[in-house]
Formats: sequence, C-alpha cells, structure tokens
Amino acid sequence: MYAVLTDDPDLARAGIGDRTYYFVEYVDGTTNEPLEGTVASVACWGDTAAVEADPERAAVSADGTRATPDSEGHHWGTVCPTDPDYRADLLERLEDLEGDVRLTTLGFPGESFCHCDRCDRQFAESEHDDRTAWRSAVVTEFVADAAMRVDGELTATLYPDPYPGHLEERAGLDVQALAEHVDGFLVPLCSPGYETTYWLESLARGFTTELEGLEVDLSIQLSAAEIEPERLAEITRKLEEYADEIVYGTYPDDAEVVQQVLNRVRGKDTPKMSA
Repeated sequence: MYAVLTDDPDLARAGIGDRTYYFVEYVDGTTNEPLEGTVASVACWGDTAAVEADPERAAVSADGTRATPDSEGHHWGTVCPTDPDYRADLLERLEDLEGDVRLTTLGFPGESFCHCDRCDRQFAESEHDDRTAWRSAVVTEFVADAAMRVDGELTATLYPDPYPGHLEERAGLDVQALAEHVDGFLVPLCSPGYETTYWLESLARGFTTELEGLEVDLSIQLSAAEIEPERLAEITRKLEEYADEIVYGTYPDDAEVVQQVLNRVRGKDTPKMSA
C-alpha cells in the first residue's frame, strides 16, 4: 500500500496513493482543520507554542535543560508527558477527530528527560524501581487512553532506531506494550535526495525483526524532495519487502514525482532504456 503525507488540502484530496496522512497538529503548535477521509497526523507532546507561552511546561533533563527549540538537539518545544492538563486536553482533541489517527512526537524528548518535580514525585510514588520502565508505563498508559478515544485505526510514530531497548531508553517507547493498543507503527526514514541508501534497508530490516510476532503493520515514510522518480521507485522496491505501507512526505511541487513513482512500482510506467 502507498500513501502520501502532506499539509496541503488540495494535494490531500488529489487521490495520489491509497490513502493520505494529513497534518492536523504540528510541533510548532499550529493546527489545520481535519479533512474527512484522511489520516489525521497529530503532534502529541511536541508543541513549541505551548512551551513558549509557559516555559515551565517543557520537559526538563537531569541537568536542568528544558526541551525548547533553542536547546541543543531540540528542534521544537516538548511539553512534559506527565502534565495533567495538557494530557487531558490532548486526549479531548483526539476524541473529537473522526477516522484514523497518527501520533507523532510520542514520548519523552530524550533519555535524560523528564526530571521536573512532578515526574520525580510520580516516579518515587510508582511501583517501578527503574526510571526507564516508569517512563514507558507513562507513555503506554497515554496511548491506551488515546486508543479508547480514536474511532478509527491508530498509528504510532517511532524514532528510527530498531536496536533492542533503544526506543524505550530514548523516549519511553516500549514497542511490545504499545502494540497492544495500536494498529501500526510508522517509521520516518527521510533524507532529501538519498545520496546514500544502505542504511534504509538496514533500519527497515531491523524494525521487521523488532516487530516480529506482533499483530501490527509497519509503515515506512520516505521523502519525495530533491529526487528523481526512478531513484525513489528503486528505493521503494527495496523497502516493500519489509513494510506494509510506504508513505511519501509530499509537498505540492513533489506530487508529480510521487505519481511517477507509483506508476513505476505498479507497473504502469516502465522507463525507457537508453540505447
């Protein structure tokens, strides 16, 4: 199956691919009105606007670093996942959506987060001796609550690191536990132009192993920017062995590239051989 991911409403309605992921909530805090028949892509804890309005809401590391856009290694602001008011509001927003939903910026923004007073207190009062296990329980509980409110399929985005234990250590994402509440995982493997590609198959194969035996689909997201159609089609063919769905991150200027790629992989358009 093939899909596109876009924030352009006209492109979302163009019927390219088998379905469309449409940005409803961004990591900068801005929003779009949901589009019927698309998969609503929702940023969970990534919300720069919320963090800028109240910096105390940002997740904080053990050394006191706040997860803000001006902190090294952070491209957006991340609200602490134990913030009760933000969590309740986020779940309410998810419940208002109709159809399928994709969750992005899911979990904690790094291995050393969060050490705010609330997180320290909740960890101390929990049944967990290990902070990694506690963080995973926090994220899994949220996803379980989200799944009860979403009336369509639920897809969770994973950071592209399939090495055993890394996702849990990095963000509190316990794939085995999350699989009980979601229908699929989406892994972004994006790079404009894809000058090198050996890493794509390595990561895709790693996630196939990580998800083996779980009743969930695997979607892989590719970038359609700055690349020739045949090059992207070749990459698609290599990754189809591992994924149930290929999702193309697409701007209006890239739409023709994606259409040509789909024509090639579906056998509708065979490129001419040079003499």
